[in-house]
This record gives sequence, structure tokens and C-alpha cells, in this order.
Amino acid sequence: MEVHQFIDVGFAVMAFFGGWVLKRVYHSIDELWKKSDEITTRLTNLAIALPSQYVTKKDLSHAIDIIHERFDKLDAKLDTIQSQTCLPRE
Repeated sequence: MEVHQFIDVGFAVMAFFGGWVLKRVYHSIDELWKKSDEITTRLTNLAIALPSQYVTKKDLSHAIDIIHERFDKLDAKLDTIQSQTCLPRE
């Protein structure tokens, strides 16, 4: 074999490996885009579903008001029980 043929074979091997590396890089980029699209779709679906699954501010305020009213009733009952059972000190 002549030197010219060795150089051609060397370039062919380098081109083969260069093409293989580029193919792997493009494949990896494609996979990353697919994952990005999947995550974007999931986030969009989550943003659409959030208002239907969580409590609104108005509902939460109403529930807290009901709880406060119940605590006020319990406090009043405890005050009456305490006033009935405790003897005044002299």
C-alpha cells in the first residue's frame, strides 16, 4: 500500500467516527427535546387542573369563620361551666 492509501483509510476512519459521534449527539438532543415537551405538557395539564382541585380563598375564609364561631361557642360553654362549679374565694 502506498502512503496515499493509508491517508485515505485514515480519513475514512476519522469520518466514520465523526459521523457516529454526530449521530449520537443529535440523538441525545432529540431525547432532551422529547423530555422537555413531556414536562411542558405535564406542567400545562397541572396548571389547568389546579383551580378545580384546590380550595379557593373565599371557601377557606368561610371555613375558618365557621371554626372560629365553634371555638367561641365552646369558650362560652366553658365559661358557664366554670362559673357554675367554682366557688368564689373570700
